[in-house]
Amino acid sequence: MNYPLDKLCIQVFKFDRLIRYAGVLDETGRLIAGGMRKGIASLEPASEGLRLMANLTIQIGTDKTWDRYFGGIQYTFVKRVEVNMLTFYLGEKNVMMISAESGFGLENMALLRDTVMTIYRTGIVPERVRK
Repeated sequence: MNYPLDKLCIQVFKFDRLIRYAGVLDETGRLIAGGMRKGIASLEPASEGLRLMANLTIQIGTDKTWDRYFGGIQYTFVKRVEVNMLTFYLGEKNVMMISAESGFGLENMALLRDTVMTIYRTGIVPERVRK
């Protein structure tokens, strides 16, 4: 069972108020579900949105070339001054991209990723997220 992607993004926002963005991209980098949390302004100008998604898609595609040596990517975590970003695969081709305020650390991101994967694979929403 694969949980509906739009609903999955909603569950990500329910996980914590510090989540700014939850989106699912296809293999071309096109947004197919989710987006910015309502009421939150994007840090980058709208004109840079496509470039950001293209950069992410290229990075993830390039990283896949190392899978045969190191195994598949579980997730990628990027910590910046203003925002933390998490990316990971949903199935074979889609990528989940999540950004959060800088105070939302690696431990929380790892727990969020595990929670998202549980929901995606089983359709079961853990109590922590059901608010």
